[in-house]
Amino acid sequence: MEVSRRRLTVLLNALYDEGVDSIPVEHPASDIGELARIELETDGQVTVRFTQGSFTYQENREGIPAKYGEAAHDDLPDAETYTRAAVASSLVELDNRDEIDAFFDRHGYPDLEAGHGPVVLGLDTNIIPWRLPEILGVDSDTGDTDEKGRAPTNGYALATGVKEELDWHYKQYNTHELTAAFGEEFTRLDNQPAGSNREGFMGLYEYRRLRTNRTVDIIESNTGDEGIVDAYEAFNEESRKTAVLLSNDRGFITRATEAGVPAQHVDFPLDMPRKVTGTWTDACELLYYLAVLFGVVKLPKVTVYGVWNGKDGRHWQHEQLDMDCRSPKIEPRLTRDLRILDATD
Repeated sequence: MEVSRRRLTVLLNALYDEGVDSIPVEHPASDIGELARIELETDGQVTVRFTQGSFTYQENREGIPAKYGEAAHDDLPDAETYTRAAVASSLVELDNRDEIDAFFDRHGYPDLEAGHGPVVLGLDTNIIPWRLPEILGVDSDTGDTDEKGRAPTNGYALATGVKEELDWHYKQYNTHELTAAFGEEFTRLDNQPAGSNREGFMGLYEYRRLRTNRTVDIIESNTGDEGIVDAYEAFNEESRKTAVLLSNDRGFITRATEAGVPAQHVDFPLDMPRKVTGTWTDACELLYYLAVLFGVVKLPKVTVYGVWNGKDGRHWQHEQLDMDCRSPKIEPRLTRDLRILDATD
């Protein structure tokens, strides 16, 4: 059963109705095991306990090659990606959030009625998969306006070089090795993006989502820091708009700043808190990212596939996961709730 990202609350509802209010999110391999535990509360809130912090997870991942080989190791996201998934769910804060807010206070919120030029947001390759503009409240459509009703940004400026850097197509052909290492669930991952390529696919489809759903200027550029920054520099010189940039790469930020392009570094935390609080929606976001990045995760009564051998571009576009309901009571509940949502859309 396929469920889209925006409807993942039906899964939490079904588990809650079955009396499951403490939900371990596990990698099928016992060598990795439980990643996080979501504790559902009745008021729409959750407590999430990260069973493995980034350092513990990295130690467990580094033990995989000796036992199962490099293919199994490479299929697991690295610790930095694991941490970024927690940040992208809104459950874990960026280390330099105050600096980022100050950057947008300084460079964003243009007064268009007073004749100021629009401000458009550019995203480096390492930022685009994680929907940080929405988390930071600086997205042109969903961002918080200031006291004068001004939007933080007025659209996006997306470089073609970033898209090229995201356009990875390496697929998994070693499912026999993954199955031996991690379990039978991984037989379904053949001919799908493998390892870090799943992050690339998320970024590629986020690029496409922004092009479809936001006001976007497309900037022709080469790949690499120099080619991308040079293109933004030319855009700012030739356009009435001002592009401001976000990146996790300090070299990229330095190059942009020296070229006169406003740019802000994003500091992801090295580790994550052991316990955080949030909403059911935040928990669903975490589930989505973990399922896609790890390929498959197990919950009580349900196995959730982020990639599977029938997943195609349509599934990526609509951000769908595949649910294997191991309990006969869960699937009817999911079907019922999805029909209700279909009827109300």
